[in-house]
Amino acid sequence: MSVAPQQGPLVKKLLRLLAQYRSRKIIDLQAFAAGRQHAIDQQGSVVSPQRLADLHPAHAIYVYAQNQASVLMETITELPALDKLTNLIVDASEEYMPSGPPMSPLTSSYFFYWSCFDAAIGTARETIGDCIAALARCADAHPDFLTIIDIMRQSRMGLYVCEGRDQGSVRLREFVTGEIASCIVPAGHGGQRGEIWLARVLPPPGPEFAESVVITTPYVIIDPGERDWQRFLERTLPKTGIDDPRRAYCHLMKYGLDLRYWSEYILEAYVNYETSLVYLRGLPDVAGSRPHGA
Repeated sequence: MSVAPQQGPLVKKLLRLLAQYRSRKIIDLQAFAAGRQHAIDQQGSVVSPQRLADLHPAHAIYVYAQNQASVLMETITELPALDKLTNLIVDASEEYMPSGPPMSPLTSSYFFYWSCFDAAIGTARETIGDCIAALARCADAHPDFLTIIDIMRQSRMGLYVCEGRDQGSVRLREFVTGEIASCIVPAGHGGQRGEIWLARVLPPPGPEFAESVVITTPYVIIDPGERDWQRFLERTLPKTGIDDPRRAYCHLMKYGLDLRYWSEYILEAYVNYETSLVYLRGLPDVAGSRPHGA
């Protein structure tokens, strides 16, 4: 069952604008045609059915939803009501040039999920993803699509220890929560036991699937090891102001201690890359441990 998006000030404003548009007796046909053509043009960038058929079924579901969300994101970020949110995403994109190494250590997959579902404004922490979910509901989108969008909205980055492989899947144990997920890794990295991963892991998209999906290219942290990361979390989680360690961890991994917390860490910790992973070194709160730390 999907979870209704948070009704913060931004979402409420968008819904009011939509209601006003629907109530108009006179429609600007030229503006309507331009908007329709823009949507058609954007749909041209959506992954083809042939390409989807080549993917693992669980991955294909998320890829399709991600492409549709990207189309909606391109459309609604042109609305003046979203200027504040749009500007912070555009500024980050211009600074980081997210395309993956060697151009940038921020991969396209990481940046899309951050910009759509994590980059938040206001005390309600509203995101583009919240706006997309609200508008999709108003448009009576298919319930399955709403469910997947809600999973993506609630997702976050995580710190994991690789526990090895299991019948073609990679077993990842998450810090703090201790949860173990059997995952497919579309980027192709098979994992080595004991590796520390920074990644976004989406749960199985439906009850018919047994495996989670590592939706971003894995960031493999070659140093330090698990004990030092546990100590990092012990001294950092209290800074979120949340008493419960599990909730504090989830908050830290989604929002960081500031808007660009994890993006800056990736930028400064970058070491090298392969086609299936990106290597990092160091801790977010020890500048000297990161190759490009201040």
